[in-house]
Amino acid sequence: MIEKAFLNPATNKQWQIEIDGLTIRTCLNGGKVKEILCDSAFQVKSKSASAMMSQMRKGFVYQNPDAAVGQARCHRFVGKDSNGFMPLAAAISRDDFFLTRVVGDFEDENLYHFDGNGEILETVSLGGKRMTYEQVLCPNDILLLNNSYLLEQFSLCTHAITPFANKKNSMKTMLDASGDLALWYTGQEIVVFDFGSNTEVWRETVKCKKSKDPNFAYYCFGMLSPRQSKAAYRVTEGEYVLVDLKSAKKVVIPNAGWHPFFSPDDQCFSVGGKFYLTQTGEGMDNPFPFFVRQGLSFSDTCSVRTRGSLMAVQQDRGSSPIEVWDIGNGQLLATIDDPFVVRQVNFAFTQSGLVLHTDYGAMSIYSCNL
Repeated sequence: MIEKAFLNPATNKQWQIEIDGLTIRTCLNGGKVKEILCDSAFQVKSKSASAMMSQMRKGFVYQNPDAAVGQARCHRFVGKDSNGFMPLAAAISRDDFFLTRVVGDFEDENLYHFDGNGEILETVSLGGKRMTYEQVLCPNDILLLNNSYLLEQFSLCTHAITPFANKKNSMKTMLDASGDLALWYTGQEIVVFDFGSNTEVWRETVKCKKSKDPNFAYYCFGMLSPRQSKAAYRVTEGEYVLVDLKSAKKVVIPNAGWHPFFSPDDQCFSVGGKFYLTQTGEGMDNPFPFFVRQGLSFSDTCSVRTRGSLMAVQQDRGSSPIEVWDIGNGQLLATIDDPFVVRQVNFAFTQSGLVLHTDYGAMSIYSCNL
């Protein structure tokens, strides 16, 4: 049986929901208990999610700071986004995080700063007529934003927004962060910069090839490895390039697949359901305790996030459950099937949790405090 109590901080009222098999019971502020009988587990999930969202839209928030690993620490309604990208910026060195959403018909865009328990620390108006596709959190209280393919730097201290790296909207951009490092594309060059020491690590001149696929305009992708020793990029149809950030040595991976990710120790690179040694580019067997699907298309899902030996993995569809694995011992720690995901979700590790920004307009935090 599942029991959750939501509190409205504005009115101090409490709303409770109890899920017992195929029966849902709700109660507002100790009043009459309402009972909903369901025919299937799917109906239970759908109706309970609808009931919770109805109350969350009214200001009710679920919080459980003592949640066990894989259990919800917070559910909060933020607001349905207009762009479907669900921008989220977090770092594994801290528990606070940042979430952005478009308000109304692009009248404004709000940046929310949350603490590790889901309390809103600050809300900042970024202005209207803009759309943030993605954002990354860097040291020195800096956020890098991809605003309609234009990169911007946002200061968390002064709230100043300044143009960054590329100067025109060309539908060609890369943006990633790992530790103190950030990676971006200027339109002519890929740059890896260390915000901790304020030094440039690596720079490479590349030209992104135009795509014939209607799903995207250019082959333009870049990412950093969890331990910050490697970068990977793709600017053409049939290959990925791995770069050793210390020696600048390159390894070419002939693979036209989608959804690449690194292993937590930076020793393996996976793309298109295949696996490669990052030092040599040689093929290898699957080193992970979970199966990785092959033949996934651009529109399919294989999202992986890493924190130490933990890997959060979502495959198949954007609404599929997220599995949290401990690669150190090969154990599946939790399967997170968030009730507020309709078609897709963006997620990221913090120091002690896994944060979800869902297309239903919700923000959820799940405990990963080992």
